[in-house]
Amino acid sequence: MLISACQPNASVKGDGQKSPIIKIAVSNTPLSSPIFIADKKGFFKQHGLNIQLVREDGGVKCFNELMEGNVDFATTSESVVMFNSFYRSDFIVLASFVESDNDLKLLSMSSKKFNDLAAISNAKVGIVKSSASEFFFDSLLMLYHQQDTQIERVYLKPNQMVQALQQGEVDLISAWEPFPYQLIKESPQASQVIGTKGLYNLSFNIVGLKNSSIKTKDKQSILQALSDAINYINENPEDSQILISQILNMDKIQLSYLWRDYAFRLTLSNALVSNLQLQSQWAIDRALVPKDNRIDIRQILDRQLFESAMNEHTDEHQ
Repeated sequence: MLISACQPNASVKGDGQKSPIIKIAVSNTPLSSPIFIADKKGFFKQHGLNIQLVREDGGVKCFNELMEGNVDFATTSESVVMFNSFYRSDFIVLASFVESDNDLKLLSMSSKKFNDLAAISNAKVGIVKSSASEFFFDSLLMLYHQQDTQIERVYLKPNQMVQALQQGEVDLISAWEPFPYQLIKESPQASQVIGTKGLYNLSFNIVGLKNSSIKTKDKQSILQALSDAINYINENPEDSQILISQILNMDKIQLSYLWRDYAFRLTLSNALVSNLQLQSQWAIDRALVPKDNRIDIRQILDRQLFESAMNEHTDEHQ
């Protein structure tokens, strides 16, 4: 569904400054661009919202902030959604807002020592537990028939990955952008173990609580503001990249390179359901989650909210 973006200086539904503050935990990654753009270009305010962004390193931290009651919404990958669905059902996915098939990478400091997956036997691999980092790494092992390879998993926080590799605490890291960019910028000898573009499709989502004090109308407005932001991004890619490079302190050239792999669109589709189901089965097979706790993934997708928000938004632009 494509909806022409309203301009921020258009008529505002309400006075965002007088509305209750709504906090969104946002991961410091270009994948969060629709959230950052909606904030900086005034789309949240245009929809009568008073949004405060709480920036965090990674979707796991964002999700935990939501569960601890520190924020009202969080951005996170579908892997974090999947892992948590085995332990709790009090959260809901409002929408996906971007996909990328080249965001995660497996990196080392020695291209000679680790020139393919067959060479990683007995290596220490830095991974962010219960995240896209872990699913991506296991997917590579399965794809290249290396799942029985002996390796040591070293669970790290996202902001520990680069330094751990540089200091030799691990041999490899399975990391998402912008950490691979940061690593190669600081250590030019670092490289990907194997090209992985197209091997894993990651989505980034906005998640909230089922029993939330946030009004349904405000939830709809958040989705509508994100829709406007995504349309702005797609219609103004150069300006959007300049703004995001400033927000994330990233080199514009490098961001432009990553940008080619991003598909910005607001969805809540069966593709997400299929991906979550696939990852759920992987987690069960790996004994990472209690299999008896598996739920129908559709129970944590708020299709009614999404469809009502998009239908109302369409009517406004007709």
